[in-house]
Formats: sequence, structure tokens, C-alpha cells
Amino acid sequence: MNFSTSECIKKYPITKIDTHTHTYFSFDCAEHGNTPDKMCAAAVKAGLDAIVLTDHVEVNSEAEGIYTPFYYEERRRQCEAARDKYKDSLDVYIGIELGQAIHYPGLAETIVKNGAFDYVIGSVHNTRGDQDFYYMDFSKVGYDEVIRLIGKYFDEYYEMTRLPYVDQCAHLTYPLRYLRQAGLDADILLWEDKIIKILKSVIDGGKVLELNTNCLRHGIELPDDLVLEMYRSYGGELVRIGSDAHYERDTAADFDRAKQTIDKVYGGKIL
Repeated sequence: MNFSTSECIKKYPITKIDTHTHTYFSFDCAEHGNTPDKMCAAAVKAGLDAIVLTDHVEVNSEAEGIYTPFYYEERRRQCEAARDKYKDSLDVYIGIELGQAIHYPGLAETIVKNGAFDYVIGSVHNTRGDQDFYYMDFSKVGYDEVIRLIGKYFDEYYEMTRLPYVDQCAHLTYPLRYLRQAGLDADILLWEDKIIKILKSVIDGGKVLELNTNCLRHGIELPDDLVLEMYRSYGGELVRIGSDAHYERDTAADFDRAKQTIDKVYGGKIL
């Protein structure tokens, strides 16, 4: 089964497909018990027409042994079994969230080529030589360093958007999520030039821009409407919602709120 970007956009209503979900094959879900089967069952319960299972493959981790290894064969076996089980009620696609591909481009290409994935999400969780933003204590990072780190993040995110095999660009405002969790903030327009460069690259590459709802579940409002407005102003139309679910209960979570943001920017033209 092949999953093209155009199919992702045209076949399913925007609130009927969750393009960013994780199972217990992701290193940060190993103890959650959310098997591919259970995630598909949750998607059916949520009223979805389709789900993309996009477990974490952190390329720097695969190269450096940072997290637990990714079990490609067993994961595919379970995903294919779930796809067959739910074929009458749900379209199941086997994808990955490929993190830090630009750090080891040769390895990243091999992973994509050998994995025969239906869909590839590109993300940047940490920049070269730095830890994942998730683990950073921004309350102990000076303002100038915050500006530098996030600027570096956007530079590497732009590099990621240039990868030909990336279908969807995940959570552009990722580091701001943790900055706000620390009770801090920074005007996203400080990096306006870098963000515009990213959005133009997404558009030129025919890639999907993701609206990620993870932050909404944690009471964090990010400037996603501003990013979408910028994206639209340059002609961007390919938008999908991803729950970034790491538990069954979060499948398609807050899709209605995300759709409200999209409707506000696009006037209800993206269904």
C-alpha cells in the first residue's frame, strides 16, 4: 500500500485522519501498552476514517545508541496485522516520524529505503550537539542562549524540509512548547525570516504542514494561527492535523479545536 501526499490531502476530510500517532514501538511509549491494534481500535472509536502510525525513529539515536533500538520487523508485523483486522472500518498506514535525519543523512536514507513506509514525517527534536528540547530546563537558560538555540532549531528544520522523502513537516513550534512550560516566552516573529524560509520550502516541496495538538492537551497555546496565516499568505494549502498521541486516549484529541484554528485562517475552505 502506498500513501501519497496528494492522497493524504484529498481522500480524507481533515478531521477524519490522524497523521501523527505513536505506539509502544516508540522509545517514549515503551511502557504505555499502546499496541498498533489498540491505537487502531481507538481511532475507530474516535470516528476516524484513517490513521497513520508514525513511531519515532530518531536517526541520531540509531547512530549513537541513545535510546532503545527500533524493532522494525516486529513493528511492521503488528501494524500489518492491525491493518488487516480493521480493514472494513479504518484505513491503516504504516509511517514513521524520522527525527534528526539531517544529522546522519546516509543512515536516514537507508532507513527510509529499507522501511518501505507509506508516509514519512520529518521532525527536529534536538539540534546538532544539543539535547532534545523536551529535556532542557529553560528556566536555567539565559535569554540570549534561548534566542540562539531556537534560531539554530529553525535553521535545521529548514534543512529537514529539503529532504525529498519527507511527506509531512511536524510541530514547527516544538521548542516553544517547552519554553512556555517553563513559564517563559519569546515572540516568534524574532525568527520571522527563518520561518518564512521554512514555509516557502514546505510549499515548494509539495509537503504537508502539520498542526500538532499535543500542546493543547497540556494547556499550552502556541502561535499556530500566526504560522498558518504566514503559510497561507505564501500560497500554502496542504495542512493536516496530528494528535502526536502517545496514549490510546489521545488519538484524534483536540481535533475540533485545531479545525477551528484552520477555519479561522482559511475561512472553512480546507475540509
